[in-house]
Amino acid sequence: MRVFSVFLPLAAAVGISLAQTSPDTIPTILGIRGANSAGCFSATSMNLALGASSLKLDFADMRASVAPTDPYDSEAAICVMSIELGAFPLGWRFALADVTYTGHAKLSGGARLESFAAIAYFQWEHLKSTQAIDEPTVKNASGSYLMDVPELKVNFGASGYYDQDFSVNIPNYYSASAWSPCFTGQEYSYNDKMQVQFQFQAYLTKAGFSKTGSGVFGRSTGPCLTADFKVVWEQCDPVERNSWGQFRMGDYETCQRTGPTGTEGNPTVIW
Repeated sequence: MRVFSVFLPLAAAVGISLAQTSPDTIPTILGIRGANSAGCFSATSMNLALGASSLKLDFADMRASVAPTDPYDSEAAICVMSIELGAFPLGWRFALADVTYTGHAKLSGGARLESFAAIAYFQWEHLKSTQAIDEPTVKNASGSYLMDVPELKVNFGASGYYDQDFSVNIPNYYSASAWSPCFTGQEYSYNDKMQVQFQFQAYLTKAGFSKTGSGVFGRSTGPCLTADFKVVWEQCDPVERNSWGQFRMGDYETCQRTGPTGTEGNPTVIW
């Protein structure tokens, strides 16, 4: 069985210099949370492996298909999820140099696997207030895209019958802000919450061949799709963390309902 590969030169990456070393302590994955997705029914069913140089995700159920009898001519396999991280190394920050998708597709009659997408957003949320739970909770938040590739065209199957494994490499050609914050080593606490939000997508279409196109995306055995990020590290000054982020929100408040339900069935809220 042949393996079809698409590769874009890593030189296309902007703002990321490859680090030659990594810290002794690698962040711990504290939790995984999935969101409503298409063709990816449970993000928590995936396998995750985080190491010094890679973050590998195996998706158990990320599939898409089109058939001659379908009224629609396109379908996307989308997986949206986030991982919460802790136990960060002092004086280090990380970036995602690229991601490689591997999987399988079977396409005929004009159906084609048109494109892939990969988005990773790092968010740091800091609890500023220390008041009791029935008082407003004051937080600061910062966030930046570690990777933002909304579409990479591949068009597998466009030239005819296609039934094979594929490997697609997507370099991170984002800006210098693609680095995570510089860690102080104190983020593993109740006051700091750090997570990376991911969106993965494969787009399958038979547009132009609506009566004949047929295609299936996803391996029949094993994980349907594998996404393997290359992780790179750089030493930095932890003081820089306070000015990190493309997007910042300072001193915003959230409130939580306390006490019993009101007599009319309305919640009792303390502000």
